[in-house]
Amino acid sequence: MPLVLLSGFPSSGKTTVAKKLAELLQETIDSNEKLSNFSVVYHSDETLNITHDDYVGSNEERRARSKILSVVKRDLSRQKVVIVDSLNYIKGFRYQLHCEVKNVMTTYCLIHTVCPMSTLAEWNGKETDLHKPWEPNFMNSLIQRYEEPNPQTRWDSPLFTVLTTQDDITTLYTDISKALFPNVFKPDINDRDSEKILQQLKPNNATILKAASHTNSLQILDTEASSVVKIITKYMQQNVVSGGTSRIILTPDHSDINDPQCLYVDVSLQSCSVPQLQRIKRQFVAMNRLRNLEQARIKPLFVEYLNKNLNI
Repeated sequence: MPLVLLSGFPSSGKTTVAKKLAELLQETIDSNEKLSNFSVVYHSDETLNITHDDYVGSNEERRARSKILSVVKRDLSRQKVVIVDSLNYIKGFRYQLHCEVKNVMTTYCLIHTVCPMSTLAEWNGKETDLHKPWEPNFMNSLIQRYEEPNPQTRWDSPLFTVLTTQDDITTLYTDISKALFPNVFKPDINDRDSEKILQQLKPNNATILKAASHTNSLQILDTEASSVVKIITKYMQQNVVSGGTSRIILTPDHSDINDPQCLYVDVSLQSCSVPQLQRIKRQFVAMNRLRNLEQARIKPLFVEYLNKNLNI
């Protein structure tokens, strides 16, 4: 069901918090009949084979984020609690993950781990099964890149801040479970916080995936333009010796040029060539590939474009 996103400086205790939270969530699921169909899925840099080197360059980091996004898309559903334990320090990426939550119409929360800088250095120097030390200069670079969560933005809320040197995630767990399972842990119908969370599950125009009017719109655009080029090419081949300028009617059922539905092209048989027609067609398709053109409009627009660019 929900997505739980961890975010914080390197060596700030994210993994310790994430694993404890996973245990608490599993205990809740096991003890509540309403959640019996749920399961907890945990992802981290370690489970996804994301190394420290993957944060060195932009291309490597982009691939690392793609791994995270892929598993979230795969696992996010209304029956799974997905925990993502990673730096997640770029607000644009947190927004992208939040959009996936909205698409599935499920819940979400962000847990921000913080601790004093002196503690960061101390914890970073200790290698454990859950932690491999960061190179100090590189860790400082990552800290400088970090984009602090803002609880005023919908993709960073609800936000739970954990001071890892003092706080225990169990003290925040009641509020976290209420944010993740508002239908289950809503105390009464007048609980405005839970009602607000439930209302936020509805996808909006900014996050909902919109179906394209034509899944093969580019193919239709190219096919319609190619059919016009094919008619012109065939006419040119049949009248190669005539020379001069010819008016080619493209709509046999509407051959009167005064008819608004009549489409025609004036072509110089001496200067016009097939490569030129193909080049103009490619230009037209490239210009209109992102437009949502109705199929009936494509040929008239292409014919108009041809007449302007054939330099008759």
